[in-house]
Amino acid sequence: MRKIYCLALFFYFISNSYSQEIKTIDQSQLPDSLGKDSTIYKVNNSDSYLYTRPKFLSYFKNSAKNFLSLPLEADKKKNLPGMAAIVGLTAISLCYDERIILAAQKFGKYSGLLDDDPDVNVSPIKNVPLLLPGSFNAALFYIGDGTTELAVDASFYIVGLIKSDNRALRTSCELSEGILTVGIYVQILKHITCRETPMRRSVPGGKWRFLSSFEEYGSSVPTHDAFPSGHLATAMMTVTVISMNYPEYKFIKPLGYTLMGICGYQMLDYGVHWMSDYPLAIGMGYALARNIVNRGRTKVISNSKNTAHLQHSIKPEFNIQPVYLGFGTTGLSLSLTF
Repeated sequence: MRKIYCLALFFYFISNSYSQEIKTIDQSQLPDSLGKDSTIYKVNNSDSYLYTRPKFLSYFKNSAKNFLSLPLEADKKKNLPGMAAIVGLTAISLCYDERIILAAQKFGKYSGLLDDDPDVNVSPIKNVPLLLPGSFNAALFYIGDGTTELAVDASFYIVGLIKSDNRALRTSCELSEGILTVGIYVQILKHITCRETPMRRSVPGGKWRFLSSFEEYGSSVPTHDAFPSGHLATAMMTVTVISMNYPEYKFIKPLGYTLMGICGYQMLDYGVHWMSDYPLAIGMGYALARNIVNRGRTKVISNSKNTAHLQHSIKPEFNIQPVYLGFGTTGLSLSLTF
């Protein structure tokens, strides 16, 4: 009964994060000049979004808001399909976990993908490890472990600073918030469910040691931290945040989902996760990302042909025209419009 209660509680809690709706504002309500801290980006022919420059370290405050506000924003009818999909896929996967693991590892051994030692210590300092993947196949395992996401996060931040790009800065802030929030969510779930990983399983499908003590958990982490997958939760959050903020780049989702699929297989191959560890992780990453992005931008509703505010949406134009400068002097004026 305790197992069912814990899982039901968190399935319900995660499903509530779908309820955050995007804010909207009529273009006529905007001031004549937005200033450098606000920019409107037109992402396609019909949609424009207002992005404001995030405050320093605001993602800490926003991460706290996720835990305080998400359970209060539930729209049960709207969330039922997603909830049912997560529960259904998890239940089906639980029935076939052992078979899937054996099949994945058999294929990995046959194809030469299985690598018993994926890490290489390149640290020049003794007793201070700096682990890097030892092969391309091993590198796929690192998708979602946080290192890749932090590198992507830093890239958006640097570009945002150099180009004064509020959308890039906001994306960086949202990725930081997502990494922090997903990490806390995942650790809470892992410490509650305490499921054995495939490599340490004592029974087929892995044993669940619900609410084990911190000492027991810390003494043997691989026998407690399978459910859910933090890698896929973090990866899904990252792909969703970037694709929502940059919908004009159609390759983001296919590329991101492909890498996630390969990473998911590698973790089955290495025996660090079961297939049933994935549905909740993917749903959690997706839901949190949508909530974060919808809170961080405002959709601009335009009821006229006025596009004066739509920065970064119109190609710059150069205009040259004659001007009279006074005292019988004439010249040429060069103007640049966006």
